[in-house]
Amino acid sequence: MELYVDLGESSDTEKKAIFDSLFNRKAEIERAFGDSLERQRLDSKRACRIRKVMPGVGYKDEVSRWPEAQQKMTDAMIRLERALKPELARLGE
Repeated sequence: MELYVDLGESSDTEKKAIFDSLFNRKAEIERAFGDSLERQRLDSKRACRIRKVMPGVGYKDEVSRWPEAQQKMTDAMIRLERALKPELARLGE
C-alpha cells in the first residue's frame, strides 16, 4: 500500500518538493500512522512513493486468509490516509 506521487513528466521539481516536504515530516507521519514507512524518492524515475510493505499479506495468500489480509490492508490504508491528509493539506497552503 502506498502514496504514489506523480504529477506528470513535466513536473519533476514539484513532485520532488512534495516528497521532500513529506520526508521532512517523517517522524510526525510515522507517529500518526503508528509504524515505520518506506520512502522512495526514485530520482531517476517519473514518480516518488511512500509505502508500507506488509509481508505475508497479499493476493498470493490462501483464499481462506483473504478476509484477514483485506482487513489488515484496509486498516493500514485508513491509518495512512489519516497520517498523510493533514500533511498534504499543509502543502496546499
